[in-house]
Amino acid sequence: MAKYKYCPLCAHPLQVGWVESRQRSYCPQCDFIHYENPLPTVVVLGLLDDQILLIKRGLEPRKGLWTLPSGFIEKGESPENACLRELLEESGMTGQIQQLIGVYHVDSSLYGDLISLIYYVHLDPGHPIAGDDAADAALVPVSQVTDLGFVSFNHAFQQFIANREE
Repeated sequence: MAKYKYCPLCAHPLQVGWVESRQRSYCPQCDFIHYENPLPTVVVLGLLDDQILLIKRGLEPRKGLWTLPSGFIEKGESPENACLRELLEESGMTGQIQQLIGVYHVDSSLYGDLISLIYYVHLDPGHPIAGDDAADAALVPVSQVTDLGFVSFNHAFQQFIANREE
């Protein structure tokens, strides 16, 4: 993400200095402080009859990769609503959130810092149909999943499988 060069409130050039114990951009004219916060995302680990829902990414990063449905939480939207929205948009599937598997910090080369909330969703019966930014969608036997392409997705999947087997 591009950094501000000018204050978004008064258009004065920003300076960089120590503000609140960190190096930050700030405006010496109106006291605006540019906080660079992580972007919140949700990830869907959707299961139906021991099959996991995968989508083929239609956009970067990792265009063409088979992985879990995911996306950004929109303004005014709860993480749970974002999870179910992304599920529907990318696969045409619906389901019920069963649990939050984990919260992960990710440094994305495209988007910068991300906070990803990964949810286990029990899918309603149906067949996935790719939509939104997914190039394809499929239900795949859990036993055939080896790599979901993102460290946090793989970690959450492994943790989920380990907890299921206990």
